[in-house]
Amino acid sequence: MFHLTLTAGERKAIDWIGNRYDHGNDLFKLLWTKCGTDPVDADWDYSGDINFAVPEHVAWEIKEMGERNNYLWDCFAPELASKLTNFCMNIV
Repeated sequence: MFHLTLTAGERKAIDWIGNRYDHGNDLFKLLWTKCGTDPVDADWDYSGDINFAVPEHVAWEIKEMGERNNYLWDCFAPELASKLTNFCMNIV
């Protein structure tokens, strides 16, 4: 199990990407439908941080997403891009 914490602003950035790149709606679908969350009753628009419990097979899908795009994470702030790249680099 892997863990990824996203702020409300970072989740809004994923929303903003939408269908432009696969790290928009596709990333949202992976996180929201295949991962556990803390707090458990939070919705995607929750105002605080959400900690995602990411199963290994989902972590590999996120890593493949990053690899396909050379870890550029287009249109994300440098902090979010770094967070996602670091998440991917810790998958072995």
